[in-house]
Amino acid sequence: MRVNTIGKLANVALMKQGKERRSVMKTLTYYTIAVLLVILTLGFAVEIALAGEEGTSIKNVLLDNERVKVVENIRHPGTKVPMHSHKAYISYFFGPCKMKFDFPDGKTVVKDIPAGKLVWSDGVTHAAEVLGNTDLHTLHIEFKE
Repeated sequence: MRVNTIGKLANVALMKQGKERRSVMKTLTYYTIAVLLVILTLGFAVEIALAGEEGTSIKNVLLDNERVKVVENIRHPGTKVPMHSHKAYISYFFGPCKMKFDFPDGKTVVKDIPAGKLVWSDGVTHAAEVLGNTDLHTLHIEFKE
């Protein structure tokens, strides 16, 4: 009977160790994510400051392979992008902005886009202009297939 009690205590101790390990791993994962977000945020801040000083826009290609192209775009008010085409894509808007889109058929659309907006498109051909007084800051994920 005593051996059985010792066995149960050993099992409880092992289970507790397993939970502690999972807790440590979870904590490390959260810290890693937090550090990466801080680094990413500081990187964006530095690039935005440099872009503001130079008066240029930033197009930072983060990933480009046979399936997808991921680009961070920062464009200042007044920036005009000539007519171009996209395959299917997703865009995330970090901050609010006002955009004008011109399409090949002559149609023009002006949009006020809120911060946090996530957009899906099956693909489009357009020209774009940043209106208003805030930068366009997006993460653009374009699918190649």
